[in-house]
Formats: sequence, structure tokens, C-alpha cells
Amino acid sequence: MQNTLQFNEQALQSAQFVLKTKARSLSFGRRLYQFQAAADGLGEAPALFWLKGQRYSDPSSSPVHHSALAEAGFQHELSLYQALQRQRAGFLLPFQIIQTDCLSSAEGLYPQALVLPDAPPLFSLDPWQLSMAQIQALLLQAADALDQLAQLGWLHADIKQEHFVQHAGQVRLIDLEQAQPIHAPPPPELSATPRYMAPELFQGQPKSLQSDVYAFGIVLYEWLTGQRLQALHYEDWAYLHCQRLNIDLPQQFRCFQPLLLAMLAKRKSQRMRDFSQVKTRLITEIA
Repeated sequence: MQNTLQFNEQALQSAQFVLKTKARSLSFGRRLYQFQAAADGLGEAPALFWLKGQRYSDPSSSPVHHSALAEAGFQHELSLYQALQRQRAGFLLPFQIIQTDCLSSAEGLYPQALVLPDAPPLFSLDPWQLSMAQIQALLLQAADALDQLAQLGWLHADIKQEHFVQHAGQVRLIDLEQAQPIHAPPPPELSATPRYMAPELFQGQPKSLQSDVYAFGIVLYEWLTGQRLQALHYEDWAYLHCQRLNIDLPQQFRCFQPLLLAMLAKRKSQRMRDFSQVKTRLITEIA
């Protein structure tokens, strides 16, 4: 399996970078650029790629504490990509970590950046246009990617729809900044998106495989219903996940309801324990 892109310096210097960072994401100096360049060494025509970098030494950016946390998170992601590459992780996009001066000085200082090929979001597909067999196959691939990550000893710890993409006919995972070892002590501070938080996280418990299973269940629920969960503030999200969430799928997708009920059980003791269980039920219970 080839996990590595092979950009040369000339290809990067000739590329035109377009800032694509969302206003509400990639904060504290982090930037995401889209660019087009010939993939020299790969024998491919010009294609779209992404460059993800952390801007350093910007006195006008966020407070020092936040900047240090962001830099640590970005370095953690780069290190994890390198470690998983050595373990031949098939759920990664091909990537290249570069020492870069390819961005203009006006954009800040980017000592390192992560380059990834452009890949369409998995959950941008319309489930109403897919057969049950196609949905089952896609969900199996997504669950298998998360299971592979877990088998290597890691939680994704930031599961959301946009972190699943398709490349070369397979589902791949992106954005590993918050990934954490399954058996290591949890980070001192919880960083999570309330939309995908399992009930126990609102009660101060650490992330676990079961909280990742819950987050994946929310992703599937929103995808199959075509509706995003709504809440006004953190306390409202806590009330929704801990008490109010009611799983009710459209009739066409009702075969997935038992699976989602098991993934989204409010009590950990009643929830599926890991992604191998999710895969088994997708294989054995979905007609």
C-alpha cells in the first residue's frame, strides 16, 4: 500500500494556494489551503490537493496558551501520521509532510505542513439515492477504518461527518489532531464537539471506544435522517444527549434502527463496546 505523496520542491513552489479555512474551524493560527499542481513522480495529471499548516509566531493571533495547545495538536497529528504510515494503516489518505516556505510571508510562518489529495466527503452522498447494499458497504468501510485505528491502539476522539472521505474506492479518515491512545491516561482537558458527545462525557468521564461508537452513531443518524441535531448551548446539548434524544429513522432505513439504538444507548453498559461489534451487526443484521 502506498501512503506517501511525492511532491518535489519545484511542484510546490509553482502551485497556486487558495485559503479555504472555515471561519469557525482550524483556529489559533491553523490554515487549510487548496492548490493545484502536477503530482511529479506519480505520473498523474494536475489535480487538487490540500495543504494543512500551523501558523507560528503571529503576535496578533490567539493567546499564548491557546497557540501552544494548537501547535502541540498539530505536531501530534504529524507524528501520528508518520507512526501510522510505518504500521501500513490503510485508512489514511496518501500524504506528505513537508518543510515549507511555499506560502507568502504575508500569510505567516509555516515551518511544516501536511499535504493530502483532495477527496470527496463520504457523507455528502445522498442515502436516498443508494441501495441498502450500497449503504451497508459504505458503513462497513467506515466502521472498519475506525476499527483498524482502534486495533493499532488509538481513538479518533473527534468523529464527525466531515472526517470521513473517499479515495481510491475506499473510506479514509482525516483530522487526527485529537486522536489519543486507548489505554493511556486521558488529556487533562476535554476537547469535544457537543453535537457528537456521548452522555458520559457531559458527566466528566474520559473519551473511550464507546464514546467514539456513540459519535459515529450520531453521524449515521444525521446522515440517514437528513437532519442535523439542534441545540442552543452546551447545557441544551447535554440535555439532548443525556435525556431527550429519540432515534426514529425513516421507514426506508428502519433496518438500521436496532443498530443505531445499540450505538446510541445512553448508558455505556448498554452500548456497543467497539467497532468490531458495529461491523458484525452490519454484516449479520442488515438485509
